[in-house]
Amino acid sequence: MTPRSDSEVLTSLANPTIKRVRSLQQRKFRTQERAFVVEGVRAVEDVLAACIIPHALYVSLGSEYSVTGDMDAPVRYVNADVFRQLTDVAHPQGVLAVVPMLDESELPAISSSPLVVVLDAIRDPGNMGTLFRSAAGAGVDHLIIGAECVDPYNPKVVRSAMGAHFRVPFSRHDIGQLSDWFEEFPLVALADAGGNALYDSVRWQNASVMIIGGEAFGPSNDARQIANTVVSIPLLNGVESLNAGVAGSLLMFEAARQRRI
Repeated sequence: MTPRSDSEVLTSLANPTIKRVRSLQQRKFRTQERAFVVEGVRAVEDVLAACIIPHALYVSLGSEYSVTGDMDAPVRYVNADVFRQLTDVAHPQGVLAVVPMLDESELPAISSSPLVVVLDAIRDPGNMGTLFRSAAGAGVDHLIIGAECVDPYNPKVVRSAMGAHFRVPFSRHDIGQLSDWFEEFPLVALADAGGNALYDSVRWQNASVMIIGGEAFGPSNDARQIANTVVSIPLLNGVESLNAGVAGSLLMFEAARQRRI
């Protein structure tokens, strides 16, 4: 990418703009700025396709990314060596956007028979991103992110989700404070290896809540108290469990399959 002749090229890590972008690698600064980083050609195109106006677009000199059409956001060109310091990706694609945090969606009406997925203490960014992506692909109506989860705007989560943040409604809650709301659902199913109901034997067609517990310590006490059913995935060959991303994805697509029937 060759910048326009009137475009400034950012060449120093001491530049205040560069320092701000780098700070967004940390949760406290993302929270302060109400902004996060979306990186890579496909991910940036997803932002634009969702009609979200970035605070700014950053393009590395020498990258193949081309800014086309009218861009509502400022485009800033960055020296390649400096651009590599804006990301923890080994081989960056040369474009990233600083994007305002999304407005969190309202909880859906139970009368609409929603499929709601609750992430309970999911701390691994890769698993969180996988669950976001599966929720979007399976047509989940709402994704609730529990208080003990990894930040959904963590750069690794955003990369792993591959644009799913813009495709599935989500909100953050302390799930213990939603117990009255959960009680209205006929099915509140907790995924747990010791569950006595198989995940494909329960009925997901009506209003349903699916709780996916954390990787290290399993479901929280709040999750166990809220659930009215505990489901498991049968495993063979001595395999004891699946990671949260795989297990949650299997449950979501089983629910989606039943809802298509």
